[in-house]
Amino acid sequence: MLKKLIVILFTLLFLSCNNLSISNPIESSLSDERVTTSVDSENEVVGIGSAKISSSGTLVANGKASREAKDRLKSRILAEEDIIFKSFLVPADPYTKKILSPALSDLMDYTATQLVQRAVEKDSWSENNKVYIVYSMSKSEILSESQNIFIQYIDDITSKFQLIKEGVNQSQ
Repeated sequence: MLKKLIVILFTLLFLSCNNLSISNPIESSLSDERVTTSVDSENEVVGIGSAKISSSGTLVANGKASREAKDRLKSRILAEEDIIFKSFLVPADPYTKKILSPALSDLMDYTATQLVQRAVEKDSWSENNKVYIVYSMSKSEILSESQNIFIQYIDDITSKFQLIKEGVNQSQ
């Protein structure tokens, strides 16, 4: 029994170590330097993607790098939105928070998806047989879109509650 456990642990450790990717520190510093010159990190959220240029060519690598950059940008937008949407609920009473909280993740995902579609490609380059792409989104645009979508949701839910209330009043 103990031998089986040791073999399983060793196998898991071996497999997880094989999946680790160690980045080249020189390559990372060059990429970081390039990004800092093209993006205003104070006012923008950034997603960086890279892909190896394989036998398929630069076009395919650009597509992969672009998709990775947009995925990373979306996760960073979601992190920003988490703070924003939770701040909208600060003045709310516990009952209202209980009603609205389950919808927040869907609202955030919807907002982030909308924003990623409008993301701006800030930079792209090839280096060491890899393609790099940088997308960014303004933090003020994230706030503005989050406010708009939250307000639309509140208006929608309010009108639905109003219809329910009118239906109850008519049945009396």
